[in-house]
Amino acid sequence: MNENPLSGEAIPTQTDGSRLRAIVTEVLQTIVLAGVFYFVISLLTARVVVEGPSMRPTLLSGEWIVVNRLTYRIGSPQRGDVIVFLPPTNAQTDDLIKRVIGLPGETVGIRDGLVWINGAPLEEAYVSGTTYPDNEWQLGENALFVMGDNRPISLDSRSFGPINLSEVVGKAWLIYWPPGEWGPLEWRVGAEVRDTSPAESSFRYNEPRRYAACGWLFLPRGACEDWIIS
Repeated sequence: MNENPLSGEAIPTQTDGSRLRAIVTEVLQTIVLAGVFYFVISLLTARVVVEGPSMRPTLLSGEWIVVNRLTYRIGSPQRGDVIVFLPPTNAQTDDLIKRVIGLPGETVGIRDGLVWINGAPLEEAYVSGTTYPDNEWQLGENALFVMGDNRPISLDSRSFGPINLSEVVGKAWLIYWPPGEWGPLEWRVGAEVRDTSPAESSFRYNEPRRYAACGWLFLPRGACEDWIIS
């Protein structure tokens, strides 16, 4: 009796062609999965580069940030959130990034260098410089009042008025470039001295595009949807 039933028979082997097809199939599957993953990430987030000093010291010119689009699909902006929004028609063409100060239905006032919400002073540890000019705004049911943290030089709702909730792109969430500044935006500490506004020469990053080449290693330029003005 033959104890080895396969003896004398040819053992199937994988040809070079079949091995090549297997490799190509795996590569294509990897590309498709990466494409799907990138598409989902793009739907949920936006990648932008800050250009300008009006959110200093919270955000610095030249920093790359991730904006969470999903946050306000399932919730509403809260006071203190840093948001990216479409520019009002009487402002400029670039998207803007500012902090939410007043919420729908509230009365926002500025007097004595402070912000007042419904008659009560607002504590703002993140502010650099004095808030002016004195004025008052009554917000509608879909309106937000936004201001930059560097108050003396920020173009914000004091100039172009409240913005509509529909203009909000998303919540600024994560700083991912330069590497030394990586981390959630909530980690940032506000200005220690309220009444001083840093001079332009003291900005840490005056030439944001110098970081572009390295930033592209993490997210392609095409994935960075816009330069936003702080």
